[in-house]
Amino acid sequence: MHYPPSTHPNRLAVQRRKLGYSQRRVVRLLGHKSHAGLSLYESGKVLPTLATALRLELILRVPLAQLFPDLYERQLLATRTEDARVTIPTQRMLFDQIPNPQRP
Repeated sequence: MHYPPSTHPNRLAVQRRKLGYSQRRVVRLLGHKSHAGLSLYESGKVLPTLATALRLELILRVPLAQLFPDLYERQLLATRTEDARVTIPTQRMLFDQIPNPQRP
């Protein structure tokens, strides 16, 4: 999936470097044969599949919301907006109950 350009599309490379992992190591842990895909993910040009994103979360030891903060914030805003639109007065809004995992 292509992803609109952003100044900081994700934190994959930052977290990988923080752990001292090379691209080669992460590529092997992902089960990929080439680093091209990881480079595209890190640059924000392509979003990984859900399965790959979950493996990145495990490998890099950081929740997806923190690895992809811009995408997370856009989805959070869209969901909150839709929740406010569809919630009827007798229902509780979704975000009255679910905390934002990016903020303590």
